[in-house]
Amino acid sequence: MKKYIVEHEYDGYEIGTYLKEIKGYSSRGLRNLEIYLNGKRIKNNAKKIKKLNRIVIIEKEKSTGIKAMDIPIDIAYEDENLLIVNKEPYIIVHPTQKKVDKTLANAIVNYFEKTLGKTLVPRFYNRLDMNTSGLIIIAKNAYTQAFLQDKTEVKKTYKVIASGIIEKDDFFIEIPIGKVGDDLRRIELSEKDGGKSAKTHIKVLERNYEKNITFLEARLYTGRTHQIRAHLSLIGHSLVGDELYGGDMNLAKRQMLHAYKLEFQNPKTLENLKIEIDIPIDMKEVLKWYWLSFEVVVKK
Repeated sequence: MKKYIVEHEYDGYEIGTYLKEIKGYSSRGLRNLEIYLNGKRIKNNAKKIKKLNRIVIIEKEKSTGIKAMDIPIDIAYEDENLLIVNKEPYIIVHPTQKKVDKTLANAIVNYFEKTLGKTLVPRFYNRLDMNTSGLIIIAKNAYTQAFLQDKTEVKKTYKVIASGIIEKDDFFIEIPIGKVGDDLRRIELSEKDGGKSAKTHIKVLERNYEKNITFLEARLYTGRTHQIRAHLSLIGHSLVGDELYGGDMNLAKRQMLHAYKLEFQNPKTLENLKIEIDIPIDMKEVLKWYWLSFEVVVKK
C-alpha cells in the first residue's frame, strides 16, 4: 500500500495522469491497482484531483501460477520494494515449457510466502542466462517495476574471462546482433535484416600474455540476449567456457560471465543505490590457474 498527498502544483490534474507522470506508474500497472481518493475507491482515472487530496494505492493480489519451492537464495539487498539476489550458475530464472520447476522464480515465490505471508508475482527486472551468475533485481510491486523500467537508468556491469589478448584498454563494441532460424547463437545482423542495435563497454582489468587470456569488465548499454557473449565472440575473443560461442572448455564448464554490479536510483528515496558482489568460486579457480605461476604484465 502506498499513500500520497496531492502537491499544490498538481491541483486539477486527472488522477491517472498524476499517477503516471508524477509518481511513475505505467498504464498497465494502473490496471492492477485499487485507487482510493479521500477514502473512496474510484475506477475513473480521468477524475480530477485537488491539492491536499489523499490518495491510497493498493495492489491487487494476483496468482503467480508458479509453485513455491524451498530453494536457497543468496540475498544481496532487500527493502520494502526490492529484492536483489546473487543467482548461482546452472539455474534458470523463470519456468519454461521444458523446465517448469526448480527455477529461481520458484525460490522467490517461496521466499515471499515465508517472509511476507502472501504470494507475490516475482517481477524480474533483468534476467541472466542459465549458466551466467550474478545480480538479478526483483520488484515487489507494480510501482517499483514501472520505476525501474521508465524512471531510472539501471547500470549493469559484469566480470568476464575472455580468450586471447584484448589490446585496447577501454573501448565500446557497437555491433547489431540477432538470431537466425533455430540457431541459438546471436550473430552480427543488420537492423534491416531483423537484428537489434547493441552497445557494450569493455574495460580490460588484466592480461596474461603467456597463457593468452584477458580478464575484463563489461557494461551493458543495451540488453540484448547473449549480448556480451556475442560481442566478444564477434571481435575474436569468446568467453572461456562458452561452448556455444566456441570458447575454451578445458578449465570451465560454463561461460565465465558474472553480473557483479548494479547502480540505479532507489525507487523510494531516489538516492543512488550501488550493489556490488564478489565473483563466484569457479571464476576464482579459473583465474587462479591462469595467474598462478606468472607475473601479470598489465594490471589496471
